[in-house]
Amino acid sequence: MIDQLIQQIASKVGIDESIARRAVGVVMGFLNKEGDPSAVGSLFEKIPGAAELASQYEPGASGGLGGLMGKMGGMLGGNKMGDAMAAMAAFKETGLSMDQAQDMMPVVKDFISENAGPDVMAKAINSVPALKDLLK
Repeated sequence: MIDQLIQQIASKVGIDESIARRAVGVVMGFLNKEGDPSAVGSLFEKIPGAAELASQYEPGASGGLGGLMGKMGGMLGGNKMGDAMAAMAAFKETGLSMDQAQDMMPVVKDFISENAGPDVMAKAINSVPALKDLLK
């Protein structure tokens, strides 16, 4: 089912599916690492493949720019700033522009809401400040 979301994003944003996969992985990875465990667990149960994708793209899992920016942000302003910087850096690593990242967010939000339910979607996303602002 996660492949359906990836295909929708690729089509609606006009990007390659491999880039869409990485971008969805970043979102799922942040939800997995920072989100409310109960809500994220429900989300992952209802969207097959989401947990596996999340584990591949969890922030700091592979280091890179996202991990470095998260550490710098943590030193400068605590974990929340570090998470926001890591999220921005992780999206840049996918090859998406910030405009494209923002264009994909309503697709992600609608897909989660339709497949996991609006309450699960709201609880999971609202528990991750680094994503909450992007998914408005």
